Amino acid sequence: MAVFRAVSAPVVGATKAAHLEDALAAVDVDLSDGERERLEAPYRPHRVLGHT
Repeated sequence: MAVFRAVSAPVVGATKAAHLEDALAAVDVDLSDGERERLEAPYRPHRVLGHT
């Protein structure tokens, strides 16, 4: 018999139709290289933890 451990995690997603519509509309947004660089600058990659 399989034993499963409980997992606590938030469910992330749109809570209103307008949120989903805005997210879908973003697919058609074209960013310049400078805009993309400015948005990505704060991102710092890190190692995934908790997985073996």
